[in-house]
Amino acid sequence: MPLVIVTDIFGAQTEVLLQFDQLGLDYLCVQPYDHQPPSFTDDNEAYQYFLAHGGFEAYSKKLGKLLKAQTEPVFLVGFSAGAAACWANLVLEHLTIAVCVGFYGGQIRQMTHLEPLYPTELIFAEETHFSVSELMDALAGKTSLRQSFVPYPHGFMNQLSKGYQAETAGVYWAKIKAGYLSSLSSSE
Repeated sequence: MPLVIVTDIFGAQTEVLLQFDQLGLDYLCVQPYDHQPPSFTDDNEAYQYFLAHGGFEAYSKKLGKLLKAQTEPVFLVGFSAGAAACWANLVLEHLTIAVCVGFYGGQIRQMTHLEPLYPTELIFAEETHFSVSELMDALAGKTSLRQSFVPYPHGFMNQLSKGYQAETAGVYWAKIKAGYLSSLSSSE
C-alpha cells in the first residue's frame, strides 16, 4: 500500500524530506509546487509564496489528479494546507484511499459541509485566527471521521515552522509509521 504524504505550504524542502525519510518507508511526496520551492525565512513568507503559486484550489486539484491515478489502496497523510487538500478530495468517489490522517488542516473550516467517504482522522492544533472547538463541533457526527485536539501550535510536525515541537513530532511520526504498518498488514 503506497504511503502518500501531502506537505504543507513549505513543500518538499530538504528538512521536510529528511523527516519523511526517517520513517524508513517508501512514500510518495505531494507538494503544492511543480518545482523545488525556495527556502523560506518564516511561515508568512511560505504562505505568500503558496498563494502566488496557485494556492489551495490548485493544490487540491493537483492532489485529486494524483489520487485518481492510484490503482491500489493508499495511506494518505496531510499537513496544514495538505490536510485541507486531502479533505477536499475525500468526497470523490472511486478513489483508493484506505485511510487519511490530517494534521492541523485549518482551511477545513471552509469546507465543513463535506462528508468524507473514506476513514479519516483529523488532528487539530492550537490556532490563533479561528476557534478550533467550533470547527470540531461543526465536523462532529460525520460517520467516517475521528478527530482530536492536541495542545501544540500549528506546524508542530514541521521543523521549518515556528510552531515545531521536536519531541511531539517524533511521537506522531512513530504513530504514522505504526498506523501505516498496521494498515499494510491488515490489507494483506
